[in-house]
Amino acid sequence: MRFVKLFKPDYYISSYRNLDVRRLKENHIRLLLCDIDNTLAGPHERDADVQVAQFLRRVQQAGIETMICSNSRPSRVRRFVKDLPVDQAYGFSFKPLVYQLKRAMHHAHTDAAHTAIMGDQIFTDILGGNRIGLYTILTNPVSTSDKGVTMLNRLLEKFVFRYLEKKYSFRKGDYDD
Repeated sequence: MRFVKLFKPDYYISSYRNLDVRRLKENHIRLLLCDIDNTLAGPHERDADVQVAQFLRRVQQAGIETMICSNSRPSRVRRFVKDLPVDQAYGFSFKPLVYQLKRAMHHAHTDAAHTAIMGDQIFTDILGGNRIGLYTILTNPVSTSDKGVTMLNRLLEKFVFRYLEKKYSFRKGDYDD
């Protein structure tokens, strides 16, 4: 089952707040692509909170550029990032398709070997990132609430996650430093 590696994150954390920026630097990451819904905020939160802005500034202070790549509507993405220190924001990213991920890397003048993606879904964020060789970071969802097709994805992800736990001997929270 070699294809299962497409669903395996490189780094697993309980929350974006626990991201170890040193670990990104050690892996030569220069660009961090962040999802919004259930990664940085609940799917029904219209605006980013202070903690999200502080997190993005902390990443940038380490010399890592930050961008948003979300499957949400562009109008939601624009509203969410209006007061955030991000270099670029992409809505309708259609992850696991990789067009917007590559577009973001092109905009940042970097490549897959120096780019990470952080998100809460194995079938969108992790699969999309792994398809093109990004450093992938899986977070627990910040909310138990989901939108539309995400509820179905979560059900299917449980089976994949259980397999990954057995195959790679990791559990939720194991990768938090």
